[in-house]
Amino acid sequence: MLFLLLLTTTVSIAKDVYVATDGNDTTGNGSINKPYKTFGKAVSTMSAGDVCIIRGGRYEQPLNINKNGTKNNFLTFKAAPGEKVEISATTKINGWQIHRGNIYKATVDMKIGERYRAVYHNGKYMDLARWPNNTDNNRWTINCTPVTGGNGNHFTVNNMPKINWTGGLVYYLGAHSGASWTRRITSSTGNRINHNGVNINNWPFNPHNPTVKRNYPRNERGQLYLFNKLEVLDYANEWFYDASTKTLYLQPANGTKPNNGTVEFARSKYISEIKGDYVRLQGLSFFGGSVKIHNNANNNQIINCKIIHGSEGYDDLTNKSAQISEASLEVLGDNTLVKGCTINHSSANGILVPGWAATNCTIEGNMVSNTDYLGIHASPIRTSANNMKVLKNTIFNAGRDGMYVNGNNCTIAYNDVSASQRINSDSGVFYTVGNANLKNSEIHHNWFHDATAPAYSHSKGKPAKAAGIYLDNNSKGYTVHHNVVWNVSWSGYQVNWNNTHLNFYHNTIWNAERAMGSWVNGYVQEKNKVYNNFANTEGWFSETAKDFDIRSNLISAKLPFEDKANKNFMPTPGSAVVDKGIIIAGFKKRFKGKAPDLGAYELNGTYWTAGINAIEDTENTLSTPENLVAKLQIFPNPVSDHLNIELPENTGFRKGKIQIYSLLGHLVKESIIQENNDNQTLTVSVADLTTGAYIVNITNQNEASITTKFLKK
Repeated sequence: MLFLLLLTTTVSIAKDVYVATDGNDTTGNGSINKPYKTFGKAVSTMSAGDVCIIRGGRYEQPLNINKNGTKNNFLTFKAAPGEKVEISATTKINGWQIHRGNIYKATVDMKIGERYRAVYHNGKYMDLARWPNNTDNNRWTINCTPVTGGNGNHFTVNNMPKINWTGGLVYYLGAHSGASWTRRITSSTGNRINHNGVNINNWPFNPHNPTVKRNYPRNERGQLYLFNKLEVLDYANEWFYDASTKTLYLQPANGTKPNNGTVEFARSKYISEIKGDYVRLQGLSFFGGSVKIHNNANNNQIINCKIIHGSEGYDDLTNKSAQISEASLEVLGDNTLVKGCTINHSSANGILVPGWAATNCTIEGNMVSNTDYLGIHASPIRTSANNMKVLKNTIFNAGRDGMYVNGNNCTIAYNDVSASQRINSDSGVFYTVGNANLKNSEIHHNWFHDATAPAYSHSKGKPAKAAGIYLDNNSKGYTVHHNVVWNVSWSGYQVNWNNTHLNFYHNTIWNAERAMGSWVNGYVQEKNKVYNNFANTEGWFSETAKDFDIRSNLISAKLPFEDKANKNFMPTPGSAVVDKGIIIAGFKKRFKGKAPDLGAYELNGTYWTAGINAIEDTENTLSTPENLVAKLQIFPNPVSDHLNIELPENTGFRKGKIQIYSLLGHLVKESIIQENNDNQTLTVSVADLTTGAYIVNITNQNEASITTKFLKK
């Protein structure tokens, strides 16, 4: 009896704990009918396995977790089913009064550090008062004025407003446009401003300072804007904060007095901090502040969350490296999973995983957009950690790199990355730098595309330096295969300095300024291979015979693709890439004809796609027996109303699912194959699909899959 009593008292039963905007920490008990009001109270009552269910509404309080779950019993924090939860790091403002003209003022106490102050009106980010103005209301066009002279301590510009700029700030982007920097203004006279200074003998300032001239139109010495002075608050969507009087000044877009509650300001840098192990955030929306997983907080998960305007503000005024640690999501713990999240708007990084703090993390299936408005060395996904898996993310609109992965033993696969280099030049849609080590990393089955460096970053007639895959200084030990690079204003591949053990296999490049380029700069390049690639522009780089082993590649202006406009890069039958490749020793690749095809796709192979709805290439993951595709029959093809699918016998495909995708990777139809289905031929209605090409993917209970294509009439 005593043993049974002790056993009973030591068993822990997981519980649900509720939080609601109208809850009460004193009278509530955490039940659905008597929820708590604060996250802190809920956390204080939770143990491993408990679930905090957050009811719908807006919460102006941080979600900080300093407790541990366990491997089989996470601490989970999630939105109530069907309810929208927004956890905001901002506070709304009331009590607006006229200041002068179209400028209004209100009393607020911005306790947050000056660098991280941000103001929003009707959910839209406002500009800190500046000259020149942001006349096109576009954060990507930085609206600077050309620098006419200067050095490491001052600038001269024309037509500068004649005010006392002391205490204001200067943003500078060098003519080379590889990085920007910001400094405090110490004094001003005429068309000259003096600032705290940089060491122009050290990187990044040695190529990015006004003594360095480039033959660029209107941008010989770089460009700048000046900001953070009340005297230049003269344009729509500008603000200024006077800390001495605790007064916020704002000029709304329409020039009328803001309604109460429509303007909000950042209250804190972080809106959620995880300091424990085995914590899961699920289905939550965060606004105006970053989410941080602290160092030594391991095995955590961020699932299907949104972080909007997670990291806003200006650069570190003492920055000596052209990069900062700010991000919408900072991951400093090992074995972190970030999956299915949306990250939108960040002055710096989107997701940051530093190598000094974390390893073995997975970043998968996320949508990351509009990051690095500062134009520094920041990225939508930026990691120097080892053993990273960066998979199936969709990324667009970045000031510099589209993606930066720099650790050892990493896999970068099935990502759709575009529209990078919106501010900077001399970068890549995928970008990394090396050192003395072989990275042993694999970059495969990605789409890297549509990137053009700004016109101010290059001379007329010279390429704008936005590369597709840029393995910069001393990059070593990468295998780059089955990627498609298109519509980039510089090299499809760019490799610089001491590059060794680089393997470029079965990639497709079209509409790049050149297929491949390199700046050797006196270093040695050796043990590099370029096999079975296709491009439509010259050429494959090789400065000496030992630099690169170049075999069985094709450069042809005649494109072999079925439908490039719809991202269908499958070769057409009889085109110049079919059966023209070589078998690569030590590299596993299935092929259908007498030899492998050139480029990223194999005729009659998998129509793989990239991004958050990626279809994986089963032909090259070796997950499906080789004879299955040959046995799979679909008819009629083209089809009008009903598609018949004849399943292979004795392969386990009589239990599983059928998925139909558009050529852009969007799932348009899904059905389950019933286990007791005795019919070898299944019929799927496609009458509701629009005319065009589709991909059908059939997966069995062992996750093996077969993929083929059909046409809808």
